[in-house]
Amino acid sequence: MGDLRRHITEDEGSLQRLAKYIPGFAGYRERQIRRKADQMVREHLCQMLDEIRTELNSIVEGWVHDKPIEYLDDLDRVRGRLQKVRDTIRFADYGYTGWFDAVKIKEEGLDVLYEYDLALRDQIASIAQTVEALARADESDIERHVQQALSAIHQLDKAIRDREQVAMRLVAAE
Repeated sequence: MGDLRRHITEDEGSLQRLAKYIPGFAGYRERQIRRKADQMVREHLCQMLDEIRTELNSIVEGWVHDKPIEYLDDLDRVRGRLQKVRDTIRFADYGYTGWFDAVKIKEEGLDVLYEYDLALRDQIASIAQTVEALARADESDIERHVQQALSAIHQLDKAIRDREQVAMRLVAAE
């Protein structure tokens, strides 16, 4: 994924670079860059979650005729919780304190949040692996895999909610 903030800044045109010298504009532009980076990170995370949801839909289609109905209910619970976490990421305000507020958090703090977001990405990749294992599970192992998926989704949800607290600690430390 790379450092999105640097990538956005490097893609600026001459006029945007010149505007940095206008008093007050630089801070505004930095906030806009961080909001754009925030938007890109969250869109990427949501895309990863959408891919997992697509995989879950494929599992449901494959299991409709082969597995007992209670397993389909379990998969529906996993899909529902995954959708809830995705919506939490997708519909948070861009640029609020919990997601790159440039006014209150210095560059070092933003780096901490950026690393936190990369860890969220790793958690989502772990959920994808859990769902892949669920797709291959035999009937005697399905419940265990469902519980692992639900637990991984719960941990991601907690990490997303804890992110704002991490940001607030960074603001207080400034």
